[in-house]
Amino acid sequence: MSDRRNKLVPLAAELAADFATRAGEHDRANSFPVENVDKMKAAGYTALVIPEKSGGLGADLEDFALCQEQLAQGCAATTIAINMHLFGIGSMVERATGRPEDDLFFDAIARGRQILGGGISEPETGGDWGYFATRARRDGETYVLNGRKTFTSLSPVIDLFMVMTTIEDSIPPAAATFVVPRGTPGLELVETWDAMGMRATASHDLVIKDVRVPAIAMAELRPIGPVNDQAISLFAWFGISVAATYTGVAIAALKFAKEFAGRLKPLTQPRTIKYLPGVQFAIAEAEALIAQSRALYLGVARDYICDRDSFKGETGLARVVMPKYVATNNAVRAVDYCMEVVGAHGMLKKFPMERYYRDVRAGPNHPLSNARARELLGKAALGVGLAETPRW
Repeated sequence: MSDRRNKLVPLAAELAADFATRAGEHDRANSFPVENVDKMKAAGYTALVIPEKSGGLGADLEDFALCQEQLAQGCAATTIAINMHLFGIGSMVERATGRPEDDLFFDAIARGRQILGGGISEPETGGDWGYFATRARRDGETYVLNGRKTFTSLSPVIDLFMVMTTIEDSIPPAAATFVVPRGTPGLELVETWDAMGMRATASHDLVIKDVRVPAIAMAELRPIGPVNDQAISLFAWFGISVAATYTGVAIAALKFAKEFAGRLKPLTQPRTIKYLPGVQFAIAEAEALIAQSRALYLGVARDYICDRDSFKGETGLARVVMPKYVATNNAVRAVDYCMEVVGAHGMLKKFPMERYYRDVRAGPNHPLSNARARELLGKAALGVGLAETPRW
């Protein structure tokens, strides 16, 4: 383990221990933990993946995964929320070309402690990142943006919204990402978030009505069509970190289940329930599922760091999507086994297990969702193009 990692993972663990003291309260109140974001800013965690020369902590993709895995054991909602800030920055850092404006941007995010937020998911398109119902229309030296975004995690503290759009009248069809500062006229957050799990993420709707931005606000432009390096980079940073986050929830549930099994002694038993074969088998299943997930996403992260050029086209996309698909589903199963160990006690609000049980179920719904991931993975394995019909 590198000296850098020896510092970063304990930092994430220290933050997690603090966040855990408030996680249940924020979950119950459906409130956003602003204090957690303030603590991450103070510790430099919001600049985790930005190079040290720009004021960041310099984490690579594997460091990022290990830190998010650790942080999620304290508060899953805080972790998945800050993930939506960090993964995009990590991809930008990876794809930066060394232009002065890149360094200025990263410096502003790190030293200025700015928070980037998403304008990605939409009611009309769900998790399909290739095409957006939100439109951008060129008007002289400006663009006019209109649309509505869902799942805008971190919404109370976002400084800069990264709004993904389809460019109107573009030939060939193109999508673009615009950087829109908070407070821009026509940008409105609508408090819609009241969910079963991940309640403290404040993933409200973002309404974009005749938002006018200068042409220089366009951060990225890409064709709509075949998978390119940008898409693979985004999914590598997103998919692997999401895999690690939900595995972190499963690890927390497993720790609780083992501790619980070590102290619960029914009147009818001579020893605690950890000596019961059924409990041992459930713990074994959870341990194995978590080990499988960690081996996969950390292995893919290392491969990606060492040989990024080998991740090309739809097969490359499939390689970075698979860890998220496997790990989020394994996490659900692992937490189910942990709930089996804890039994009816796991339904009680005084224990964190019921929160783990609800939070972990959000995992498979992040892009690519289970069905779309299976389509990609199956077609890639069979040598069938993703666009081939029938489509999911």
